[in-house]
Amino acid sequence: MIKKNKTPAFIQENIVNNLKGQKIIKFIAKTLPGQPGVYQMEDEDGKILYIGKAKNLSKRVINYTSLNNLTRRLQRMVSLTRKMNFFVTNTEIEALLLECNLIKRHKPKFNIILRDDKSFPYILINKEFSFPRLQKYRGLKKFKGDYFGPFVSPSVADYTLIALQKAFLLRSCPEGIFKNRSRPCLLYDIKRCSAPCVGFIDEKKYQESIEDSKKFLSGNTKKIEKKLTSKMKLASKNRMYEEAARLRDRIKSINQIQKYQSVYIKDMRNIDIFAIKMLDGKSCIHGKFYRNGSNYGNKSFFPSHEDTAQENEILESFLYQFYSNKDAPPKILINLSNLLFKEVEKILNIKNNYKVKILEPKSGEKLQHILLAEKNALESIKLKKSSLETHHLALDKLSKLLKIDQLLNRIEIYDNSHTFGKNAIGVMIVANRDGLSPKYYRKYNIRFDSSSNNSSKIDDYYMMKEVLTRRLKKIKFDKDFIIPELIIIDGGKGQLNIGLEILKKFNLEKINLISIAKGINRNSGREIIHTINKNINLKPNDPLLHFIQRLRDEAHRFAITSHRKKRSKDAIRSVFDDLKGIGPKRKKILMKHFGSVEKIKTATLQELSKINKIPMKKIEEIYEFFNS
Repeated sequence: MIKKNKTPAFIQENIVNNLKGQKIIKFIAKTLPGQPGVYQMEDEDGKILYIGKAKNLSKRVINYTSLNNLTRRLQRMVSLTRKMNFFVTNTEIEALLLECNLIKRHKPKFNIILRDDKSFPYILINKEFSFPRLQKYRGLKKFKGDYFGPFVSPSVADYTLIALQKAFLLRSCPEGIFKNRSRPCLLYDIKRCSAPCVGFIDEKKYQESIEDSKKFLSGNTKKIEKKLTSKMKLASKNRMYEEAARLRDRIKSINQIQKYQSVYIKDMRNIDIFAIKMLDGKSCIHGKFYRNGSNYGNKSFFPSHEDTAQENEILESFLYQFYSNKDAPPKILINLSNLLFKEVEKILNIKNNYKVKILEPKSGEKLQHILLAEKNALESIKLKKSSLETHHLALDKLSKLLKIDQLLNRIEIYDNSHTFGKNAIGVMIVANRDGLSPKYYRKYNIRFDSSSNNSSKIDDYYMMKEVLTRRLKKIKFDKDFIIPELIIIDGGKGQLNIGLEILKKFNLEKINLISIAKGINRNSGREIIHTINKNINLKPNDPLLHFIQRLRDEAHRFAITSHRKKRSKDAIRSVFDDLKGIGPKRKKILMKHFGSVEKIKTATLQELSKINKIPMKKIEEIYEFFNS
């Protein structure tokens, strides 16, 4: 249970006008309880500067009054502090989880933020069914079954999944499809499934394959290989050559995945390795992940922080955030002194309920792995820096081309997609000084206002007008609205004129506007850049043209994928539009049970009645709807 403070409301109201920096921190520290919790430091505008956790709130916060013991970054943060707030928790672990969630939500200026932290996939053997399903899975472990991972590299997870299908012939289809098959699917034909859906394998033999796959994922590969080799030889001896060939192919799949994934680190089958390197105030943490003696992927992380942040505090904050929603392995190797990470070790021990050791190798094979991770981290940050410099150069060249005096900090690119006016969707993507910024991407379902004068739904001009209107009108109501220096529209002179009309409507003529259209015969490389006063033709090999094309193509990709998702959802939704009482939940139940809309349409009343979660009266209505 987490309790938000009740007392600071009165304290803050008086302190804001009188105290700041060290003085306000010292004053509030006296009022804080000696319990675990999270504290927030805010500036005079109420913007959160820093979020931290504490085993003892009072003792932790008072430390900020000793400036000599703080880094320059934290000294500056203290000087800007005007308000404080805190949350009391029952345990240190609750404080850690709350801190990580608040940092992700608010992204405070003085915190170190793990921007690349996302849900990594697991391989799940789902045991909720009589014939367990093999699948790639992300999210909370809410299904009954065995989870193997996390796989930091999704491609490694995909490769492993396919190899497991080939080696053990396990089903991967959803239950709705599995229950309603009358003949084997393509996966059976290409020898990636044993077709339990049509009874080509009994439950006992299938369960044996499940147990073998678990042993394989747990690292007992030699036993499985020996078992299959023995079966292959027996089949060959009995002149069952087709069966022997199938077993040979399965052994080959096991050998392939072993060759691709296996790694040997003495005495350490489950281990994570992290190395941090800094260059010009920016950092990269390269991670290597091993489970059950197999490589589960490598990844470079680029935490967001101030230039004055130190390596040890960056890595410490990274480890807290990275393992806040994951289980840590028994051993973690790092390239800094492990003496600086005793508190992290202690928290992970409590969180995981088993002993976790953080080590700094000094020699041998483990040191070689750390040195390799360091090399990868350094190369990654050099590449990132080079890419960022190229991006900044392109932005500056674009400013000069369009004669824009101000620095380009934000560019918005717009496009739309539809199928003859149906499932029309508009999109906006954003590029800033750090490159493309997917967190600011937006989708707009085109509404086609009936009160407007547009006569046709196949009207790209109207679609662009609606999207720009809905986007830019927020400036009046949203104080945090970030005004772009440049807007790029995918289209020709007509789309440019629509954009100008909307900018004038909201008195935003100071925003620079261009459109980019395909050239003669719509050939890539012959694009025409339309501005208010002139048209620009860049040479096909001009790097600036390639930069603009990349922005346009990313907007186009986002528009197409968003449209396809909408189209697939609407295809299911439209079937039930005229049937009252069938909402999203019941649609999902029907689709899960039958696997496709066609199966629902042709189902008999007896087949429909097997769905216990929908009342019989509604079942009869569904049957009448499709059979009237």
